[in-house]
Amino acid sequence: MKLLQRLTWTIGLLIVAVGVGSVWAQTTPEAAAPPTEAMLGSDGIGDAYYPLLGNGGYDVRHYAIDVAVDPDAKTIDGATTIEAEATEALSAFNFDYAGPEISSIMVNDEAATFARAGDELTITPATDLAGGEAFTVVVTYSGTPGSRTETETFASLGWIPTRDGVTIAGEPAGSSVWYPVNEHPLDKATYSFRITVTDPLVAVANGTLEDVIEHDGSSTYLWEMAQPMASYLARLSIGNFVRQDSVTAGGVLIRNYFPVALADDGQEAFARQGEMVDFFSSVFGAYPFDAYGGIVIDAPIGFALETQSMTLFAPSIITNVLNDNQQGGEGTIAHELTHQWFGDAVSLEKWQDIWLNEGFATYGSWLWFEHAYGADVMTTITENVESALDGEVLRARGISAPSIQAQLQTFAITGDPTPNKLFDSAGVYYRGALTLHALRLTIGDEAFFKTLQTYVQTYQYGNATTDDFIAVAEQVSGQQLDSFFKAWLFDPIVPALPVPQA
Repeated sequence: MKLLQRLTWTIGLLIVAVGVGSVWAQTTPEAAAPPTEAMLGSDGIGDAYYPLLGNGGYDVRHYAIDVAVDPDAKTIDGATTIEAEATEALSAFNFDYAGPEISSIMVNDEAATFARAGDELTITPATDLAGGEAFTVVVTYSGTPGSRTETETFASLGWIPTRDGVTIAGEPAGSSVWYPVNEHPLDKATYSFRITVTDPLVAVANGTLEDVIEHDGSSTYLWEMAQPMASYLARLSIGNFVRQDSVTAGGVLIRNYFPVALADDGQEAFARQGEMVDFFSSVFGAYPFDAYGGIVIDAPIGFALETQSMTLFAPSIITNVLNDNQQGGEGTIAHELTHQWFGDAVSLEKWQDIWLNEGFATYGSWLWFEHAYGADVMTTITENVESALDGEVLRARGISAPSIQAQLQTFAITGDPTPNKLFDSAGVYYRGALTLHALRLTIGDEAFFKTLQTYVQTYQYGNATTDDFIAVAEQVSGQQLDSFFKAWLFDPIVPALPVPQA
């Protein structure tokens, strides 16, 4: 995810961004009424930051989401079919759900009982599930999607009304406002979407558009996401869009969706997107999904979100590119594209390691600028970020030493930012990216880029941790890097960039 800010590469870029992050408040809703039996799957997957996200006792394999959306009332009528496997014997289990009223739940074609409390949906099937048993759940519901009681800012945006429809966005937990889900990246699954909207509106989701079924006055759009996906990346956007297709020189299909009034400017603004796909494929490994694209919605949101294979953008992305605001325009397009490898194909195992998403995506945008505009640009960016992180920019502005210390203390610790600073620009995005540049200088370009490719190949379509990345870097480089990563990810004081390896 990238905050759309009008930043430059000047020494002041970081201070503009500091403190503009996402705060996800932890509250503890009343637990849903448990069954009398002892075989109840846990109501959390085990994340230290967000204990009530996700659930235990099963592994979801596939979601089939079938919804009809009323774009005027902003309501849905839906049924979500969930194919899963019990990882232990279960007499009841939970989903994360903050959506509309439920009319029925079926488990293996039998009516199940259920209870809701807070954002927890507890389901008790008519027949107990054995460990290792495959099972199917169908949840039918209708009404206005809500918001998670545990969330603020980005996460609570889950269901966003636009001028001509609606869109979904929510990291770390906005998907549960419109379908029942095991809402943690650790339980990735494939997806099918069947979205019905009134004509002439268009429905956009993840993956590939397999068919459009025309009815009298409405159409049903069938989308398939064939590769496993973390739930917060699920895309639903409905509006009066124009689709523009192209194919990169390397053969990757690009589908961009723009509001009708912005279609011409959008095409110009995204003109280098295909070149970016091919460049990143050369340095990270082959593009990991069946197609890529961006969707610009008709709503003034203040961020972009790297939803898998179909990135969400605000209209300001077009203005920023056309006005040559490179950090907020071209850099944001590159940032979100980098996420397709780092965050989407390889997902977090725990939210503490958010730098594996945002630090890598930020560095990806720097790599693009280096590729497109020359090595001197990378030097300018990294020197300015390094200066800002150690307080030089504040001293240059004549700010007193105590104030500088107070400012630096607001930066998140990159490897453990805490829930309240999950999207801290300085500590997570910029220091995370600077950590990768420092690693590059330490082990050399050949080992660095081989490390990135090996990491993606090893964990693609699954999950990874900071320790996993460190292990890959050590294996590829042949160097012991524990002290390096401890200093760069966990020490409050930012180390100086190392001298490049000869």
